[in-house]
Amino acid sequence: MLDPMSSNAERDIYEPVMLRDLVGEGFELPSLPKVFMRVSAQLEDENCSVEQVARSIQNDPSITTHILKLVNSSYYGLERQVCSVAQAVDVLGRERCKHILLDSSVRGAFGDGDNPAFSMLAFWQHSIKTALIARQLATVCEFVDDPEVMFTAGLVHDIGKLLLIERFPKQMLAAEETMIRRRIDQLSAELTQVGLTHTAVGEALMEHWGLPEILIDCARCHHESVHDGPNRHATHLIYLANRLSEYQPPLDDDETLAILADIENWDMNQISINQIVYACQKTDELAFEVMESLGMVGPDIEDE
Repeated sequence: MLDPMSSNAERDIYEPVMLRDLVGEGFELPSLPKVFMRVSAQLEDENCSVEQVARSIQNDPSITTHILKLVNSSYYGLERQVCSVAQAVDVLGRERCKHILLDSSVRGAFGDGDNPAFSMLAFWQHSIKTALIARQLATVCEFVDDPEVMFTAGLVHDIGKLLLIERFPKQMLAAEETMIRRRIDQLSAELTQVGLTHTAVGEALMEHWGLPEILIDCARCHHESVHDGPNRHATHLIYLANRLSEYQPPLDDDETLAILADIENWDMNQISINQIVYACQKTDELAFEVMESLGMVGPDIEDE
């Protein structure tokens, strides 16, 4: 194993070899549901009608339910009730529907069972909070064009953890204990105990799924404080949202400044303190409803 204080250059050299080993040892990367692949292709095809897309989605009752619950939730704030999938596609547009479909489908690639190293509920709660904060910040960030892309990027930014937990549950538990005991960062702890980081595994998994480069970059870079490249503003938003989601929503500017003092380079995208306060508070209002809409919690589970 590498020393936990190893450089980023050493990580870059080390991880691709281990990723090939991970995929090659009789352990296949999970696939997204077939309905996602089929409907995504239809949404890309301008000759494919809204009714044809809706019929394909309706072949999966679970995804149909999630789409209708989400589109009618406070998240979208539509003025009229949407009663059919065809209406949802028509009202939201094809691009936004693709993101809702991915958001609703990604959970199907993994089981719902917990193990001693992992709480699935806590995982999705963190993912949803990151997604909602990133989406809200994107609406006020002049450098990012599509808030829905930021929601999806936030939802899947930690997806590599699911694969590592499934493949190496004992090592991931040891990594968590090492991070707390030795007070080292999460990626160093994972390298020490697993030999891989969830960021590198997430990158490989999303490339396997053929997801857009912006989502892959956000998964790879969400623990980095310095951002570069064509998607640097998007990756920084996910980095900031990921960190902010760890805290209770700040009540005022002073509380927010205390939180931001621990987040290096938080102001790269020129987002104001007030905008961050609002994003965190809005997320607190919406998180449980969105989790329920996407089937991450049952309606009988109260928000913690």
